[in-house]
Amino acid sequence: MGTIPDKISTWQMVSPFKKDRETGEVTPGKLEKTKIDVPDLQSGEVLVEVAGCGVCHTDLGYFYYGVPTVNKPPLTLGHEISGTVVDAASDVAFWKGKEVIIPAVMPCRKCYLCKTGRG
Repeated sequence: MGTIPDKISTWQMVSPFKKDRETGEVTPGKLEKTKIDVPDLQSGEVLVEVAGCGVCHTDLGYFYYGVPTVNKPPLTLGHEISGTVVDAASDVAFWKGKEVIIPAVMPCRKCYLCKTGRG
């Protein structure tokens, strides 16, 4: 099982590709390697050491085509993740050491669709 790091190393999109509609001027997207703090785990949360992460057409759309994102940059792209749980909040400690796949979209479990089993 992996160790719990002090920081997380990641590549973040700091700005997406942009094209001015009037002038046609292109500003390339920019990625930056950075380190972010490991967050304090809240109830129900785990920390996963990533073994692999896919970048799909959605991520490419954010970076190359300026598709709007829910959170503004900087942000880490990639959401098809597998890895091993290296830490867990006390209420989900049974996850420690387990290999996991993280879904691209997490259901809220509160809306009508989630409550009717279609999250």
